[in-house]
Amino acid sequence: MKIDAFILGQEINNHNVSFKICPTLWFDFNLKKKILPAMQDWKEIKFLDDSGIDFNTDINKLPNNHGGIYVFIIKSDIFPGISEYLSYIGRAKLTKTHNLRVRLRSYLTSFNNENERPQISRLIKQFGPHLYLRYIELDNNDIIDYLEAELIKSLLPPFNDEIPDKKIRDAIKAF
Repeated sequence: MKIDAFILGQEINNHNVSFKICPTLWFDFNLKKKILPAMQDWKEIKFLDDSGIDFNTDINKLPNNHGGIYVFIIKSDIFPGISEYLSYIGRAKLTKTHNLRVRLRSYLTSFNNENERPQISRLIKQFGPHLYLRYIELDNNDIIDYLEAELIKSLLPPFNDEIPDKKIRDAIKAF
């Protein structure tokens, strides 16, 4: 398939994502509390179907009786396990009306309403067919809050628009 250079340039520009990588913040990540579940305990599903418009049927595998932490990963099949880009970290607290399935299904509403969550809308529109979710089931809402904040401030995912640490937020704005 031959693609016009101008159109290809627009496509590349539209999918430009700026990652901030700061090893200093990795050292500050508080592993001493040993609350970060081992990677083998995380589960993964494809978020949208290949059309990028509707949920993948795997969304029904999400638990509706647990809260937890989830991450959106953009994946390419070119180098499986290597060409993966952590793009967003979120949390789903466990309440009578809130859980992992409810929280993650709400993103389709955000996707369709650009004014509500513009970063999420952009992530889904630009990378939908390549978006995967990794999640860990947790039911302690205090740990869920703590772990999400620690992961965001240590990894600085490009689609998280709120950094929970003021010092880090101010440092990013300064440069």
